[in-house]
Amino acid sequence: MTIANVLQILLLILGLMLVFQAYWLFGTALFPHLVAQARDRYKTPIRTTLIGLAVVVPTFLVGFVAMGKGSNPVIQIIGIVIGTIPLMLGAIGSAGLCQLIGLGLPAPGDQSQNWRRVWRGGWVLNFCYLLPLAGWFVILPWGIISGCGAFVTSLSGRGNDHSNDHSNDRGRGRGGSRAPRKSPASEPVAKLDDDSPRSSRLQRSQIPSGDSENKPSPRPRRPRRPSRPKQEE
Repeated sequence: MTIANVLQILLLILGLMLVFQAYWLFGTALFPHLVAQARDRYKTPIRTTLIGLAVVVPTFLVGFVAMGKGSNPVIQIIGIVIGTIPLMLGAIGSAGLCQLIGLGLPAPGDQSQNWRRVWRGGWVLNFCYLLPLAGWFVILPWGIISGCGAFVTSLSGRGNDHSNDHSNDRGRGRGGSRAPRKSPASEPVAKLDDDSPRSSRLQRSQIPSGDSENKPSPRPRRPRRPSRPKQEE
């Protein structure tokens, strides 16, 4: 094998990796809520994979039958489109898996740039696809099939977690009516601590200043006696 062949294979693998990254970022940019729901579907991977199998296998069979038996080129093109649709849906749905991997590898800029999680998780998943035999025939097909199942189940718009439902049921009474919320008890008036700054300021305002203590208090004036009339000599 010459160096040219090695470079050709290397560029082919790198091109496929970039194509997967493009599809994952494409789905994240255009369908952010769907990708977030697909990420939640991967919390039940077995169920998501079985649903993906139920979608991918019949679609592939119909596409290959149309490609093999159809003598008309239009029918062959339709068969190719039917066969490639699950691959595209699986590539977009597996963006939820990339986002889930990226959440496990947090970075400081994830809050302002959410696409970085998909980008980072996508490179991790791409290198997992490169593993000989296990990556080619196990991880890669599972990623496409489970991604298709996550995409299809995310179209319903229902969350995978039932924690919100349980929390809502707890707040409801019998007959499905929501129990009235109790108003929080009024907090007791906080007493001023002797060492608190507020109490010290109040005490300072009540203590007379030193000038007022040194200043003598005015003496009370004695009442004047009425003047007696002078006696005439």
